Amino acid sequence: MRDRGPVMDGVAAREPGTVTARAGQPPARPPRRPWWVWTVPFAGLFGVVLARNWFLLRTRLHEGGDSAANSILIEQAMHFRLLVGNYSREGFHHPGPAYLYAQALGEWLAQGVAHVVPTAWNGQLLAVFALDAAFAALAVGVCYGWTRSLRGAAACFGVILAFAAVHPEILVSNWMPHLYVLTFFVFLLAAASVAAGRAADLWVMTLAGWFLIHGHAAFLFFVPVITAAVLAAALWRARGARGAAVRRFAREERPAWVPALVISVLFAAPIALNLALHWPGDFGKYFAYGQSGQAGGHGLAQAARFTLWFWWPHPFAWAVPLVLYGCAVAVTAGTRGPLRRLLAALLGMTVLASLAFGAYAVAGVDYLSEYYIGYFYWAVPFLILLVTALGAAQALRRPAWDRLAAAGGAAALAGFAFLPGLHAILDDNDPALPGAVATLAGRAPGHVIVIYIAYNAAWSDTAGFLVQAERTGVRACVDQPSWTFIVTSQFICTARERSAGVRYEFVSPAPPRGTPVVLHFASTTVTPAIGLHS
Repeated sequence: MRDRGPVMDGVAAREPGTVTARAGQPPARPPRRPWWVWTVPFAGLFGVVLARNWFLLRTRLHEGGDSAANSILIEQAMHFRLLVGNYSREGFHHPGPAYLYAQALGEWLAQGVAHVVPTAWNGQLLAVFALDAAFAALAVGVCYGWTRSLRGAAACFGVILAFAAVHPEILVSNWMPHLYVLTFFVFLLAAASVAAGRAADLWVMTLAGWFLIHGHAAFLFFVPVITAAVLAAALWRARGARGAAVRRFAREERPAWVPALVISVLFAAPIALNLALHWPGDFGKYFAYGQSGQAGGHGLAQAARFTLWFWWPHPFAWAVPLVLYGCAVAVTAGTRGPLRRLLAALLGMTVLASLAFGAYAVAGVDYLSEYYIGYFYWAVPFLILLVTALGAAQALRRPAWDRLAAAGGAAALAGFAFLPGLHAILDDNDPALPGAVATLAGRAPGHVIVIYIAYNAAWSDTAGFLVQAERTGVRACVDQPSWTFIVTSQFICTARERSAGVRYEFVSPAPPRGTPVVLHFASTTVTPAIGLHS
């Protein structure tokens, strides 16, 4: 298959995202990407992950911990009541509910409609698999838009498989720090594409950017910084005629900016509504945290070590970016045609993202030992690898290489299917939860179960207990408003419930010897509420 579209050996190539036409003719649109560019990578990746986790279709799972805290919100999303994101250990919720609505959709489809999974958490996990596979497919589509070749698409897909082979949790975990990784990868890739001139990828950049903003307050910094850089690149290209360029973009690029505008309106709506109802909402807490002694306060050397950990968590980590950037710069310099602009833009975006990440480490991160805070930065080293892979793939111009690339991509996916790390991460699963709820409900039928969390460690099992109680029609609540940021106001006891309910303490670690015990489940001991809290 011969290359067509934006890259044709650098000769008379049409610029991606721009319009060209002969005199007297209307401008031509960039060629549409074929359906298989999106669907084949999605189906392949989702199919492999689902096959490796087929047990989700028959095994009953019951979530505790962070998964249960998210499920409290997801159950609200099932009724379209959710306006905020997942909780933060800093005592607030992140800006928006996009990831949680995606999991609610999976729960509704897989358990409520198709009945292919036995429990709600299973459906949420399937939604996570699908979302990650969808973002991977978007990345392949962006790369194909520039290369117009199977080898370019296969190179991108191969890098994503390598990424997931090193960090399989980015595909099979529903823990929020893992969910941001592929989204950030796609956001930077699409931002580089738009900055290099392909306006058709604006909707991909917008979608990924809004998901990130919804997911974590830190992206209220990263996404605007990257977006400003993209805008600056577009204005720089139009220097001398910026007004005309903006009018031409508004008139001729509706297929680019209209979807981006629609996505922005949809994603901004819950944040705006929550602010209108609860001003200043969690945004006031974000500013308070940023100005507190908890945020940042680290030196440049500490921030550099933190950043380099994501490149190579071993000695001599500084050598890895030097080698990867050296190869990528060399390949970019040897690339001809419009693809060179994309590769150069990708290099620029990764540098900007690294500088922003360093600033975040200096001024925003509380504990630099908590590396999960920056897992999303894993995307940067693999984007540098993508630069090298795309440049090398496009250097091989013979049609036979396309067939070899397709075969190689299929072989890589087949090998990837046997990686041991593709089993869903189920650290939060607690099979004892249904029995614990049934036992306490049976001790006082019809009465509210009033919970006092005796030690902070018990919150994890308490969240799972509350979710299981709600799903089985048992009313339970927590008699401590300080836990609202995790269990939400829905599960904080009212005055009437406190006075009329049956009270228990959830204790973890174990209570003192001789304390009356009602039951044990997971790492929590349930005791009758006695003394001050009775």
